[in-house]
Parts: sequence; structure tokens; C-alpha cells
Amino acid sequence: MLSTFTWLAHSDRERQRVLEAIERFKESDTRDELGLGGIRDAFADLFFPGTSVIQTRARYFLFVPWIYLALEERKTPSHEIEAKARRAETRLIQVLKASDDPLGTIGGLAGETLKRLPSNVYWLGLAAWGIRTFDGSPDDYHRSLDRFYAVRDRAGRDDDGESLDGRVRRNWHANIPSPPDDFPGKAGFALRREEARYLVDRIQLSAPRSLLAFLARRGRPADVDFAWMHPQLGELSSEVQEALTHARLLAETMQGAAWLYNVMLAEERAKSTGNRDAVERFRGELAGWSEEMRGRRGAIAAWDRSAFWGLVRQHARVTRTTEAFVEGWLKLTPWDRPGGGADDKAARALVWQREQQLKGGRARLTNPRALELWGGESGTARLNYRWPSASRLLADIYAALGRGGDDA
Repeated sequence: MLSTFTWLAHSDRERQRVLEAIERFKESDTRDELGLGGIRDAFADLFFPGTSVIQTRARYFLFVPWIYLALEERKTPSHEIEAKARRAETRLIQVLKASDDPLGTIGGLAGETLKRLPSNVYWLGLAAWGIRTFDGSPDDYHRSLDRFYAVRDRAGRDDDGESLDGRVRRNWHANIPSPPDDFPGKAGFALRREEARYLVDRIQLSAPRSLLAFLARRGRPADVDFAWMHPQLGELSSEVQEALTHARLLAETMQGAAWLYNVMLAEERAKSTGNRDAVERFRGELAGWSEEMRGRRGAIAAWDRSAFWGLVRQHARVTRTTEAFVEGWLKLTPWDRPGGGADDKAARALVWQREQQLKGGRARLTNPRALELWGGESGTARLNYRWPSASRLLADIYAALGRGGDDA
């Protein structure tokens, strides 16, 4: 069974249902066991720039700058701002947990002991969408503030608080919507309409040709498991449609290698435990995958892999061994072999060699201790290129704009 998430529906009930599923979801079967992460992330960044798998709700794109802008307004010095920002972010956790819609609260369990703050989770995305204009890490930003205040004060400010010298840089986009009057004492994830429009504008201006920009601007909620299944596929540019075709074919075909890898791991473990339940389960999954792929023979045969690799190389550095592994698997056409190639020596050798390339002495198929630490399934989820993350961000935007599944 595929581990996937559907597009978040417009209603509060549906949005909460899927967010709950996301929070329960474990990453154990989405790990990059066979070294396809570089290709996966290249397509994810192409489709959904500024997103990450650990982002939860769209309003964090505003919470973070609101916190820092308030600290800047108080001229919080460089040596104090990290601690004060942390306190503000951890206080926000409790406020959000007490709200009507707490799902997606980062640090809901960890509280003040949270190691990765929302500002860290969203830092790169804030820059990608042009909301953060400071170019550097959080530490760089904190260290820069004393000088920033000095330069800003020398230039002077008008009645609106803007620098009288247009050459004085800003750390944050000038037109960020102001926070509600009761923020941060009260806060929730529901975007105000003006906030949603602002985020749409930022996405559109920062990545106008991306799938994310189209969906933010013109998309409608749809109950689908992957981006290439969206009913508005035909409205996308030919460029995006082609990229989605490449991404889909990679996701579909290479999932079989992950299932075979788990078959081989389960067999190794069964040698010591005598329990072959997992072996039979993974063999069944592999056989089911091969049956599905036989129905996709035409699309796979028509796949222009030269164009695929050309696109990948534009956006990622791919090693020769990674390309050789993917091509080797595809040339074997394991979906045409009994059980999806479960007992095919060439397919097994390819997967065995790939694990050795990636993990060396830590390879589970040859290191008994590493095999003992195996969780029982890993890397089997079909690549979704950050679709669930983008879906839940867009769901918040759609809700604020009143955009339901039947709206144009």
C-alpha cells in the first residue's frame, strides 16, 4: 500500500482530518535508502520552491517576520536577540496549542525544549519567497543587527518608520501585512484574506513559472495523491507538464527497487529469526508494483530519458553511479519478470551494489549489526516531491480566499 496523502480539501473538517494523518505519519518508509534524494529534491524545488517536508502551516511565513520585526523595532541588540526570539517563538507554541485549530503547531510536544524553531524551519523558504531580504543564516542575521540599527539611525526615519535614505537595506520585505493587534498574545493558523493574497503575490513574483505559483494563483482543492493527478493538469504550462511526466515515471519505476531492497533485507533477517512474514509481505508488494507497471508499459517505453537527465542536470548534481543505478534498473525492466524480479539475480546484484556504494561498511545486507537496527521497512514510499507539504500550505491559502473545489 502506498504511503501518500491527499490534497487537503477546503472544509475545516477535511483539512483537520488530513493534518492529523500527517502528524501521525512516520518518516521511516520515506528515507532515501537508494540515493535518489538529489533527483527527488531537484524536482521538489522545481515544483514547490521555498517548501520543505517539515513545514506545517502557511501562517508561519508571517509569524517569523512578525516576531523579528517587533524585536528590531525595539532595537534588541545582537547579543540578546537570539534568546529573546527563542522565548517569543516558544511562547507562541502555547498560544497556538490553545487556539481553535492547533494542528501543525511546531514544537507542540517539545515546548520550550524545542531544538528546531519555526524560524529555522522556514528560514530558507522566507528567502525563496522574497519575504526575508537579509542574505545569510540566522546567526549572521543576529550578528548584523547592531550595525543595522546604527546605519538606520544615522539615516533617520519618516513618520511611517521608513528610512529616509533609500539605500539603507531592509531585512524583511517592505509590504509584509501588519500582525493583528492582539499578536502574539493571541494567534491562530487561519490566514486573513490580505495575508493570503500577500503570500500568493510573493510566490508568484519569486517563482512565476513553478507549479506552486500556478496552484497559488489559480488552483483549486482536489482529492488526489500526487501532483500529476490534479484535474487542472491540462491548464499547466507544457514545461511543467513535461517535468511532472518525468517525475512521475521516476517515482513509479524506481519504487520497485525499494521494494526489492526490503525483500532482500527481510530475507537476511529471516535467516536468524526464522520468521518469513515480512519476506512474503514485501514480495507481495513487489508483485503488486510490477502488475501496476505493466499497465504503464507504453508510458515507460515513450519516456525520453535523455530529456529527463538533461532536466535533472540543470537543477542538481547527479553522480555517475546514481545515473548508472537508475539506468541499470530501467534496462532490466523488472516489471516484466516473475514477481517483479524478486528472484532475478541481476536485479538483486544491482540493488546490493547500490547499497554498498552508498553505505560501505554500514550496509545492512552485509553488516549484521546494521541489519539489527533496521526498523522493518524503509524507503518504500513512492516519491511525491514534497506534494503533501505544498498541499497543506496551499490549503490554508485556499481557505482564506474562499476557494473551494468547484470555484473557478
